[in-house]
Order: sequence, then structure tokens, then C-alpha cells
Amino acid sequence: MLTLAAALSLAVQAPAPDDAAELEAIESCALPGEAPGARAKWAIIDARTMTAPAELAAALRAAPAGQRRIVRGGNFTGADMREPAALLANACLVATDLDGTNWENTIVPGLRLVRVALTNAKASGAHWSWGSMLGTNFAGTDFTGADLYGIRFVSAWQGADFGAVRFRAANLTEASFACGITVDEWCINAAPDLTDANLTGADISGLGLWDAQMNLGATLDNTTVSPRSLVNLGGARITGPLRLASYFTPTYPDRDYAPVTATISAAEARTIIDGTLAASAEEDRPSFDCGKAAAPIEKTLCGEYESELRSLDRALAEAWDKARAAGKGDLAAQRRWLASRDTCDGDRTCLAELYQVRIAALRGALGPGITLAPGESVTYEDDTLPLPDAMRRGALYERILPVLAEASGQEITLTGNRDGSIAVEGSAVRANAHTCELGAPVTRFDPKTGWWSAKSDTGVAVPLFRIEGRRIVLRYSGNSGNTPEEASAFMSCGMRAFFDDGVDLTPG
Repeated sequence: MLTLAAALSLAVQAPAPDDAAELEAIESCALPGEAPGARAKWAIIDARTMTAPAELAAALRAAPAGQRRIVRGGNFTGADMREPAALLANACLVATDLDGTNWENTIVPGLRLVRVALTNAKASGAHWSWGSMLGTNFAGTDFTGADLYGIRFVSAWQGADFGAVRFRAANLTEASFACGITVDEWCINAAPDLTDANLTGADISGLGLWDAQMNLGATLDNTTVSPRSLVNLGGARITGPLRLASYFTPTYPDRDYAPVTATISAAEARTIIDGTLAASAEEDRPSFDCGKAAAPIEKTLCGEYESELRSLDRALAEAWDKARAAGKGDLAAQRRWLASRDTCDGDRTCLAELYQVRIAALRGALGPGITLAPGESVTYEDDTLPLPDAMRRGALYERILPVLAEASGQEITLTGNRDGSIAVEGSAVRANAHTCELGAPVTRFDPKTGWWSAKSDTGVAVPLFRIEGRRIVLRYSGNSGNTPEEASAFMSCGMRAFFDDGVDLTPG
């Protein structure tokens, strides 16, 4: 019969794994700057058959002194891990299942988790300073009031899920969240609850932060944030300067990587946020008062998930006002169009199509929207930081402009031809690095439809874009989901890629 001491000895001195994936994961326990072959200084604990925290604690105590403890595997689902936690300082756990485990108020500095499931765990009040999580899934875990000073969250393999993660009142000073756009680097559901968290010196530029209510009271000081996130940081406490950047901390170390950045003061950050909020304040309402919605079409437009239709309805109202002011509005035609919406019977795709066609026709009656001299070009980017046009000038805007351009997922360039036509060329990179291409050497404005169109090989005019001030509006996204066959000769996208409407970021 195997004695306990012998079993512990076997657990600690288990032979090196020959499975390539697990060997790679274990090698990921190496600390920055640790020399190759450092595994000789590691005590690798084979915990693949372990389920009891006490058993793991015993194996940790039996590990040779002076060697860093590496725990391989283990299924501790729902267990109270506070006993082994006291022995895990500077240790590394690999491919361990810690779903629903309890780590409350534990003190584990330097803890490294590699390919671990730390889901739905209780870690409130935990002190895990200078720890790191590589390819760890921690969806649903509660870090409320935790001290996570200097911790590194690095997405890897199949991404890191932040769904329902709570960092409320946590100390995330000097923490970083490294995310990317490919499957192996995704930060999934990247809007954890950061209410009242201390983010001094932290890098949160890889997070989406889409829900402003989850960022209330967060302290920002020398914090790195994405320009896309600023609109949702209005309720944060900005006590010091911010660094603007996108994906500032790379998921894989790269000496040649030099992120584009811009530093803004707390006052400048507040000015930008206020401007962005003002520019987006009207984005989720239709052209009428939803409180008085009576007709079926009005109730459809006021639906909870119909923000796109509401935006189109506002755009239509604006186009109609401009057309009437220019003497180009036909009231009878407008009434016929309004009545035609009922034929869609509330279908959002049908309604969106009706709106796009009508808006383009009204805009088209006012002219082509753009004139370019031969060789003159204008480029449209993603509107990563919506601002009033009045704020797109001056020293502050010019300072942050390189970051806005770097953060854009697309570029669409129009160039004037000698005959007055316009060449269009564009590209986009979206989720999982899927790409789009757009190209037509000759497009011409069609006043009947309001679109700039390109001729297909069969002579069919294919609408591609229209211009509204400093914005380009695309007729199709390029994705197969909403792009007809005849348009594929000019634009095409990978499965997760698309073109979006763009903005000319040029100051002025």
C-alpha cells in the first residue's frame, strides 16, 4: 500500500509531461526574464487526480524548499481554497478547474494562473498583488474590494471572458488587461464591473467598457484608455492625466511594437467626454416623442432594440427638412413614403431598406455631396470618438488625432478623376482579423437615387456610397449577409468583417 508520504513524493516528482499542449502551458509559468531550462528549479506537482484542497495543501508543503511550486491540473470545483492559498505565493497553477471556489480574503502575492478556469469564484477581499492570469477564464468571479495591485490579465488560447466579473472597489493600481482581435487574444464580454475601482496607472485600453453604469466612481489617474471608451467614462473620477491608446499592452511581448499614444490632462479628458456625450445624446431617440407613440410603426420604432431604426428615422427627418428648405421637398411623395412603411409589418430589415432608399433620394436631390479635383483625395475612418464638428479643430484635437486614426478599423479613400468621377478604395480589419476590400476605379453620382454608383460588367449601376458633410454612408456593408451579388465585384468581406459608415477626421 502506498503511504501518504510516498504519494506526496510522487505528486511532486512526477515525470515531465509529454503532451505538447500541456508542456507549452507549463512552460508559460516561466517568469519574465527567466532563463530557458528553469524548470529544473520548479517543483511540479501533478494534481490531475486531486479534488480536495487539503490534499493539494499537503503536496505544496512537501515540495522541496527553494523551488517554485507549479501545480498541474486538479479539479477543485466548489471547494474552499483558503488553506492551500496560504502556500501559493509566487506559485503557478496550470489547467486547473477552480469553478465556484472560495478565495475570499486570501493573501497570495505573485500568483500565476495559466489556462485556468477561475469561473464563478469568490475572491472578494483577496490580496493578489503582482499576480498574472494567462488565458484564464474568470467569468462570473467576484473580486469586490480585492487588492490586485499590478496584476496582469492576458488573454490567450481561446480568450478571456469578463462576463459578470466584479471589480467593485478593487485596487487595480498598475494593473493591465492585454487583449487583441483574434480568437486567441479576445477579451470576451470586455465590460467588467469597475464601480469605485482604483485604476491609477492601469491599462484598460483593451477593454470595451460599453456600459457607463459599470464605470461609475472608478478612479482614473495616469490610466491608459481607448478613445472608444471615453464616452462611457463620464461617471468616473478623473484625478490625473490619461493616456489615449488602443491595445496598449500587447498579448505577446514584441520589442518592435510601438503603440500610438497621446496624453491628455484631466480637464482635457473631461472636455472630450462632455463633447462626446453631447454628440451622442440624441442617438437613441426617433424624430418624435415615443411617449406619444400611437401608430404601429411608431411603436416599432420605439422598441427597446430598435436603435438603428431610430437613427434612420432621425436621419430621414433631417434630410426632409433640408430638402424642403431647398425647395426640393414633395409633400405628397413624402406622405406616400410614410404610408409605405406599413407594408413592412414591423420587419426591421424591410424598414431599414425603405429608410436608406428614401434618405438617399432626399439627399440626392440636394446634389452629389462632394466634388474632388483630379488627384484630390479624402479618407474616411471609423468614428471611434464621436465629437461635435466644432471640436474637430485646435491643438487638443490635433494631438489626439493620430490615436483616433490608429484606432480605426477601416480606411475608405475617395480620389477625384479627370472626368469628374470618383475612384474609391478601402479596407477594413474586424473581429478575428477578418478583412474587407473595397475598390471601384470609377463611380458616378446618380441624382435619381442619391448614391455614387459603379457600373458592373453587365452595365448595371451598383450603388456604393453617399456623402453627408464629413461623413461617408455606405449602401452595403460588404458582408455577405446584406450585400447583393452584383456589389461583390466592388466590395467583399470575411465572415466577421464589414464596412461601416466613416468620418473624415481631418481638422477643420
